[in-house]
Amino acid sequence: METTLENNAENDSKFTTYLALGSFGVGSLLFFAFMLHPNPTLIYIGICYVICALLVNTVAFISLIIELLLHWDNREQIAIKMLIMLANLPIAFLYLNIIFNYSHF
Repeated sequence: METTLENNAENDSKFTTYLALGSFGVGSLLFFAFMLHPNPTLIYIGICYVICALLVNTVAFISLIIELLLHWDNREQIAIKMLIMLANLPIAFLYLNIIFNYSHF
């Protein structure tokens, strides 16, 4: 039983890392697409993406907090996963700042 819980925790950790990297990748793709072709439609798509990504990443981050509380022995690995997820926040704010200062909509 304990092995099953450990495997689920490990899979959850991998998922959150892939989610953080995927969120970064899609956000960067939208950012660079807008920088190459400034289009108001990309602004709306980007805002919808940011809202969806924020919701999904928040749920994943809460699952990491729960995992941290349940598997205190693995706190260093879980904390690294949490930091990877949190690293997307300043990047997203930087992208938004550049877009809102660059565009004149």
